[in-house]
Amino acid sequence: MSKLETFMIQLEGGDKLKAMKRLEVPPMDKTPKVGVWIMFRIGFTCGLIMALLTAIAFRVFSETDMELLKTQLQLYKGSLLLIEFLFLIGLNLYCFNISAINHTLIFGLDPRDHLSYYHIFEMAGGLTVCWCTSVLASLHPSVLSVPQQFHPLLFHSFLLFLLLNPFSIFHTQSRRWLIVTMSKVLAAPFQPVGFAECWLADQFNSLSPLFLGLRDLLCFYTYQINWRDMWSDSPLSAVSLDCGFYSKPVTCLIQCFPQWLRFAQCLRCFWDTGHTLHLLNAGKYFTVFLMVTFASLYNMARERSSLLVEGRIYLYIWAMATCTGVLVTVSWDLRMDWGLLQGNGLLKDELVFSQQWYYYAAMLADVLLRVSWAINILLAQMKDSAAAATASALLAPLEVLRRFIWNLFRLENEQLKNCENCCAVRDFCNIWRHLEKDQNVLSKDYHKIGTRATICCLPLPKHRVKETKLPVGGTDAEIHLCI
Repeated sequence: MSKLETFMIQLEGGDKLKAMKRLEVPPMDKTPKVGVWIMFRIGFTCGLIMALLTAIAFRVFSETDMELLKTQLQLYKGSLLLIEFLFLIGLNLYCFNISAINHTLIFGLDPRDHLSYYHIFEMAGGLTVCWCTSVLASLHPSVLSVPQQFHPLLFHSFLLFLLLNPFSIFHTQSRRWLIVTMSKVLAAPFQPVGFAECWLADQFNSLSPLFLGLRDLLCFYTYQINWRDMWSDSPLSAVSLDCGFYSKPVTCLIQCFPQWLRFAQCLRCFWDTGHTLHLLNAGKYFTVFLMVTFASLYNMARERSSLLVEGRIYLYIWAMATCTGVLVTVSWDLRMDWGLLQGNGLLKDELVFSQQWYYYAAMLADVLLRVSWAINILLAQMKDSAAAATASALLAPLEVLRRFIWNLFRLENEQLKNCENCCAVRDFCNIWRHLEKDQNVLSKDYHKIGTRATICCLPLPKHRVKETKLPVGGTDAEIHLCI
C-alpha cells in the first residue's frame, strides 16, 4: 500500500492531498459532495424553466390556428419524454442514495467517478431550458431569421451532438459508458448479457413513444417539408406527419423493437445458462408482439368499412392478447423483478424502504399503468383520430412514470439479492495475496479461529457463482471466495 501511495503521489506531481483523494473510495452512506456552482445552476435553470413555460402557455392560448400548433408541438413530443425520463432517473438516484442501495456496484460503475443525482438534475434542467427556447423560437418565427420548420431539426441535432461528440466535455466517461452499454444492448444475441444491458433495454420498452416521435420527425423532414421554399416568407401550413402507405407497418415495427431487444437478451441468457426461467421471460415479451400486431391489424381493418367482421375478429384477438399480456407482465413485475408476494403478507420478508404502504401503492400503480400502457399500443396506431392522438400523448408520460416506480423496486430487489449472496460491497483488502504469501503467519495468529467467513467480490447471479474453499494454515477455519 505504501508503494501504491508513493506511486500515486508521483503521478499527481508531488501533491499528496490530491493523491490521497484519488485513492479514497467514497462511502455509500454519505450524500455525494457537489460544488456550490452545481446547486446555483440547478436553481437558475428552475427559474428559467418557469419563465419559459409561462411564455409558451401565453403563446399557446393566444394561437388561433390550433392545427398548425399541434403539428409543431408534436415534433417536440419525443424529446419532452426524454427530458422527463432524465429527471425521474435523477429522482431514482436520490432514492437509492437515501435508502443505501448500492447502484454503483449493481451497474458496475466507478465508485470514485460517476454521476450523482445533482448532475442528472442539472442535465435535465439544461435540456428543458433548451427545449423551451426551441419551442418559443418555433412559435415566434418573426423574431429570428431562421425558418420556423428548422427549429425542431436544430434542437434534435443538438441532442445528438451532446451524446456523440468526441470532445472531453459534457461528462465524457458517463457518455462513453452509455454508448458502450447501448451497443451491447443492440448486439444482445451475439454476446453475454449483464444487468446493465437488461436494465437499459427495459428502459427502452417505456420509451417507445420517443422512437415514434423520432419517426414523426423523420417523416416531416422527408415527405412533408419543401426544402426549396423553406427560406421564403410564406407561413408554415398545417401538415400531416403520415409517412404514407408504410406508416402503420413502420409504427408496428418501432413498437416491437424495444421488446425484441429484451426478447433476444432472454434467449441469449437461456443459451448461456440453460435456465428455463429465461424462456418464460422471453414469452412475456412475445405477448407484446401479439398485442402490437393485432392492434395494427384491427386499425387497418377498421379503416375499411367493408371488413367489419374481420375487424371484430382482430379486436377480440387483440383484447385476449392484451389481457394475457397485462396479467403476465404484472405478475412478472411483482414476483420476479420486485421479489414481492413471497411472505410478510403480499410483500417479502426483508424490506429496504421504511413504509410498507410504499409497496402496496407501487403494486396498485403498476397494475393501472400497465393497463394504460396496453391501451396506448392501440391508440398509437390510430393516426386519423384526433382524440386517440391526444389520449396517446397523455398516456406516454404515464408509462415513463411507471418505469420510474419499477426502477426503485427492481434495484431494491437486486440489492437484497447481493446482500444474500454477500456481494453488497466491492472493495476489500487484498486477502488473496496474504493467503498465498503468509499462510504461516495467519495460522500462527489465528489458530483459535473456528468460524467461517464468506467474501464475494462481484454481484453475480447464483448460477454464475463458483465457491472456492481456502484452508487457513493448519486450523479448522475456511475462507470462501465466491468468484
